[in-house]
Amino acid sequence: MDNPNIIYVIHIATTPEKLWEALTSPEALKRNWGNIESQWTVGSKVSEVAESGKVLWKGEVLSSEPPRLLSFTFDVIGSAEPPTKVTFELSPPASAVAPDATVVRLTVTQTGFEENGKQFTGCARAWPEILSSVKTYLETGRSLGFAWKH
Repeated sequence: MDNPNIIYVIHIATTPEKLWEALTSPEALKRNWGNIESQWTVGSKVSEVAESGKVLWKGEVLSSEPPRLLSFTFDVIGSAEPPTKVTFELSPPASAVAPDATVVRLTVTQTGFEENGKQFTGCARAWPEILSSVKTYLETGRSLGFAWKH
């Protein structure tokens, strides 16, 4: 597979501000993804820490424009593969919605995977679960509780 990239688009019945909070607040991240630590400002460090205290991946915030754009590097600890780049873009839906509807289009892009690398497969599997949990959390108040969460 040449230059593999991941792109997922999901529509969530919420506001951009609430979605931004779900993508950056420690409490929401822990419910839907893992124990992600960051200040979410350009240049700040970001990492996921397992309950054991082991750092699973680390990176640096590249862009932070609340509540519209967030990007950071994603470097899996112990992997020989190069870091990738994750970008969250929050925007109005591409299609028209009812005037009283509050819907946010979330596009997640992850680029820079090594050709034939193992990280692509793991990330391609994880993103639908993470995004589904974020969507369910924002629309119902509960997370999906996938077993892979640390």
